[in-house]
Amino acid sequence: MHERERHRIILVEVSEKPVVTIAQLVERLGASEATIRRDVNFLHDAGKLNKVRGGAESLHPPISTNLVGRPFAISQTINAQAKREVAKAAAAMCEDGESIIIGGGSTAYMMAEYLKNRQIHVMTNSFVIAEYLLKNSKCSVTLPAGKLYREQNLILSPFPEDGSANFYASKMFFGAQGVGKLGVMETDPQIVQGTTRLLQRAEQRVLLVDSSKFAQRSSMIICELSELDTVITDQGIEPKMQKMLEATGCRLVIAPSTQVQ
Repeated sequence: MHERERHRIILVEVSEKPVVTIAQLVERLGASEATIRRDVNFLHDAGKLNKVRGGAESLHPPISTNLVGRPFAISQTINAQAKREVAKAAAAMCEDGESIIIGGGSTAYMMAEYLKNRQIHVMTNSFVIAEYLLKNSKCSVTLPAGKLYREQNLILSPFPEDGSANFYASKMFFGAQGVGKLGVMETDPQIVQGTTRLLQRAEQRVLLVDSSKFAQRSSMIICELSELDTVITDQGIEPKMQKMLEATGCRLVIAPSTQVQ
């Protein structure tokens, strides 16, 4: 890659994040660490960015940053078949006239697709779920107040009152980054805060995770497994994970496979 193009990409990267590390730039550009360090030094001397220990930052850092975690557009493409099976099983638990909450995430979004012929009261903090239901269903849709995070398509508020306190739901359906013996895990404190707030408005808590999530871990816990009423996953779940869930007393639903044999 030509030097001028590397410089352009580096400036784009630092304009989108508070700090970009040398290691991140090496991976992004496919250049050597020595080359990237020279580029950063050059751009620093030219007054186009600030060199910091181990990386670089913008002269005018962004006012707000994206949430920690994988962008929604990428999540949609990972284990899509298994997620669709889980989503279909979740939608089958809903009845017309019911009030439910649907959290963000790609599996929850696929659930919305199976609700398009239903008449349900839905609160969701997912912008794409709200948009889909408004355009393709007869469901009524309520959104909490907050900031829209584009990459994850989530609406989250740092303040205690986001409008959800007066909403009643018979069930809340939500996803997670990982599941382990210590509980249900997510990547970002704002996602944890927003999900926890919505969980308090529902009588039943239904976790939607494809089986790969039982092998994943993250640094923040939303809730313990014993606080769940139902876990819906696909047929790839390992027996030891089944036993772990059943030991907590929650109901385990393994969605039937829809793949053509």
